[in-house]
Amino acid sequence: MPKIEYKLKDGTRVSGTTTIISSNLGWSRGALMYWAWNEGKEGRDFRETRDKAADAGTIAHGMIEGNLKDRPFNTFIYPKELVDKAETSYLNFLEWKERNQVKPIAIEPNLISEIYQYGATPDYIGYINGKASLLDWKTGGVYEDHLLQVAAYKVAWEEVHPEIPLDGGFNLIRFNKEDAAFDHKFRQSLSEAWEAFLNLLNLHNLHKKIKKMI
Repeated sequence: MPKIEYKLKDGTRVSGTTTIISSNLGWSRGALMYWAWNEGKEGRDFRETRDKAADAGTIAHGMIEGNLKDRPFNTFIYPKELVDKAETSYLNFLEWKERNQVKPIAIEPNLISEIYQYGATPDYIGYINGKASLLDWKTGGVYEDHLLQVAAYKVAWEEVHPEIPLDGGFNLIRFNKEDAAFDHKFRQSLSEAWEAFLNLLNLHNLHKKIKKMI
């Protein structure tokens, strides 16, 4: 997926939620370092494992998006090994969708917060069982930083679309590629996660100013 360029109305470029969080949050780095070490211990290049997993996740994400847009996703250009893993996630999505009333409002909308000056692209905004909700798909683990991410998505959405408040809350859905496990995490409010994101945003902006001093 090409990198999205976020700009304010006056043309000023701003960072997206993923960049702000990944550049400034160190909560998960210890676990990532251990994982990379363990991959090396097992004789695997952690970069190759990471990229394969990312590719399978990208395929699953594309299949889900294609279903919601009623536009089939072309999997023929990808290796069968990765497609098989992605299909496990996709079948879990179809089962979830069948058990819930799902009506999209916007899929991957590019949002700009003029108030807080950041960009956001949530996976899905739509009605779930009659309530306007924010939903993010994950085909790997669900971590603390994901909560900060969706909290920032909600604020950006409601600033741009105040006529559609997300009263249905936050939904993080994980589709496991390996054993077909399904996990749905719901939160009505993420005030602490939003506060943490604001702190990261402030740190991110300070870092940019400090870099100019070098």
